[in-house]
This record gives sequence, structure tokens and C-alpha cells, in this order.
Amino acid sequence: MLNDLLAEAWDQELDELLLRIGSRFGRVEPRRRMRDYARGLLGPVGRKNSRQLAEYAGHTAPHRLQHLLAGARWNADQVRDDLQAYAAERLGVL
Repeated sequence: MLNDLLAEAWDQELDELLLRIGSRFGRVEPRRRMRDYARGLLGPVGRKNSRQLAEYAGHTAPHRLQHLLAGARWNADQVRDDLQAYAAERLGVL
């Protein structure tokens, strides 16, 4: 029961973070792929390559996740800055 509550709390926290950085992706498709990629990296995937992460997310092939990393238009510096601000807020660091 406690593990379920903790897992739910972590899931909600991750959703909040993904919503926060989602605005850095101009279209809904890259936002969804970013969400799938992050969840795959944090999930119980044995090998963290595109194929296994895509399978874990329910994709039929890894091409969309690969496109997110190699060809989609988004600003990694802005995402990094958002993540740093989020971590600082949660950890109480200024």
C-alpha cells in the first residue's frame, strides 16, 4: 500500500515536471515522445536504447524517439534551465 502511494506521488511529480518543460516543444507529437522517452529512461527497461524504450512506450518502431533526439526542433538549453529551476525549487536551493 505504501509503495503504491509513493509510486503514485512520484508519477504525479513526474507529470508536473513534464508539463513544465512541455512548453519547450512546439508541437504535441514531440511533447508526447519526450514524455515516453523520459518514462522509459526511468522505467524498468533493461537496456536504455531507442528500440527498448520505444517498445516500453508502446511504439512499433524506434524512429519517432530517434527523431526526437536527432531531428526534432526544441531548445535543449531551455529545457535544461527549466529542469535546473525545478530542482532548485524542490530542493530549496537558490
